[in-house]
Amino acid sequence: MHWERLHEQVGSGWFRDGFLYLFGERLEALRACLDAWSFLVPPCSDRVIVGRNAYGAILVLDNPSTPALEMVHVLDPVTVTFTGDKTIQLVSLIGRALPENELRTFLDDGAYRAWLRENGVSRLGPDDILGVKVPTVLGGALVSSNLQLEDIGTYYQTTAPIYADAFAKLKKP
Repeated sequence: MHWERLHEQVGSGWFRDGFLYLFGERLEALRACLDAWSFLVPPCSDRVIVGRNAYGAILVLDNPSTPALEMVHVLDPVTVTFTGDKTIQLVSLIGRALPENELRTFLDDGAYRAWLRENGVSRLGPDDILGVKVPTVLGGALVSSNLQLEDIGTYYQTTAPIYADAFAKLKKP
């Protein structure tokens, strides 16, 4: 019920000049990206994908059917992290976290705008992202020269074995 009322008020689709795609129909297809990065994303039987940004970061709502456990997470390929905040649920995401820029890395569109300008592009295609070449955890930076045009599904599928292997090596004694 909350979802339907919020959706009527906020709407869905592309926001911030194509940088964000929120609450739209095409988001469930991104579940394959979460599955590909299962080395980082723990399983959750009650999960909804609520958005993504132009870098391929995916905004996830876990446990929307259980208010006491509901929490927003971000799967971020720029930092190679899956982070959550217990103070952000669906209502506070829309009413506070997004408008007050609480998800700074998810909302940082500076490199996106620079890449568009430098490449003479007005918007990315619906499945396109600006995939990071070198994630920040490996010394990269969120700058236009460290971004390349990619299909979001292909990006997650091709980076998954590389990052999964690196994470497995980190966990070994």
